Amino acid sequence: MSDKIHLELISIDGKEEYVDVDSVYVDIPYSGVLGILPNRQSIVAMLHIGYFYYTIGDEKVVFAISGGVLNFRDNRCVILADTWEKQEELDLERITRAKERAEGILEKIDNKNSIEYQNATFSLKKAVNRLKLLK
Repeated sequence: MSDKIHLELISIDGKEEYVDVDSVYVDIPYSGVLGILPNRQSIVAMLHIGYFYYTIGDEKVVFAISGGVLNFRDNRCVILADTWEKQEELDLERITRAKERAEGILEKIDNKNSIEYQNATFSLKKAVNRLKLLK
């Protein structure tokens, strides 16, 4: 029995990170935060716009995520994400501009079923999530 989890973070934009961690905590839609410790039962979960973090000793590394899938089995945790960013990489000015841009688009759109509306809504949710992590 291992006392570590091998975490693999992979995004569709090509970012990858591989690290052995003590625990992983993910925000699961409609369920809350799920803590994953070594040697737990297998799980597959959908992820939404939110956050996750891992711990190594007393260190806590926090990420913003814009959706994806988590698969945990045999102390291997794979997170396939649309996008993810470490909390320390978040840029307040860039996020604020993205939020304002999305809000501007949403103010002008009448058709809430349009792809443009859905994309702007998604961008706004991502920006708001990232801003929460900067507080």
